[in-house]
Amino acid sequence: MAAKGTHLIVRLTGVILLAAVGSLLVGRPLAIKRQEGRIRTTLLAVQEALQRYHVSEEIYPKKMMTGHELVRFLAESEFIKRELPNPWTGDPYFSESSHDWLRYRTNSTAETYELVVTYPDSEEVQFRLDSTDHQSLE
Repeated sequence: MAAKGTHLIVRLTGVILLAAVGSLLVGRPLAIKRQEGRIRTTLLAVQEALQRYHVSEEIYPKKMMTGHELVRFLAESEFIKRELPNPWTGDPYFSESSHDWLRYRTNSTAETYELVVTYPDSEEVQFRLDSTDHQSLE
């Protein structure tokens, strides 16, 4: 009888280990895809707001900014919603956070722009949108 109990524990432990390994193999890639989707959604919302700003002001914002600074600027000018979520934290992007890998810059005449998202802890570009060569995320 004790052998049956031991055998059951070994089987249960094996099933638990298999489920844990499976969730690591499937769960992590799914989490990465979800975050990439949130980043894409944020980039497209910021791009649309920049385009509305450009139509209104006939130039793009003139200074380089982080994502927080840009979203704050666009929200204060009422070109984007204040509730836009930070794709890395889920908190409203308008509130300050250390998790921000979005950068904005423009040329010297503010006629073009570039939005760049780097991977956390590196300068490698994950996504790039601009008004000339990379107008789409496809």
